[in-house]
This record gives sequence, structure tokens and C-alpha cells, in this order.
Amino acid sequence: MGNNGKVWVMIGVIMVIVGIGFQIFFSIVSEKQIDQLIKECENDGGEAVVEKNGFIITTSYEFKCNK
Repeated sequence: MGNNGKVWVMIGVIMVIVGIGFQIFFSIVSEKQIDQLIKECENDGGEAVVEKNGFIITTSYEFKCNK
């Protein structure tokens, strides 16, 4: 097997690193979108209610604007 096994391990490590990078990127984008929704709701005279569910990879947001 020799170097062939090492190549597959490196490919796996690279895929994990890329996956973690994408998760961090999408988490930051989601946070910015939620912040913008909160500002819009408050500017319209409402009260924003945000519930965050999940853990790191499975994070989801529930947004509601009470006017």
C-alpha cells in the first residue's frame, strides 16, 4: 500500500478542514442576516424574538417580529 494510504488520509484531512471552513463561513453569514432582520424589525417598531437551536453544525434560528 505504501504512499497510497497516506494520500487518502491527506485527502480526508483536507476535506475535514474545508468542511469546517464552510461551516464557520455559513455561521458568520447567518449571524449577519439575523442581525439585519433584528434591525429591520426594530426600525419598524417591533420587537424581535430570536431562538437559536442546535449545536455548531446543526445550528438553526427561529425569528419572529412582534409588532
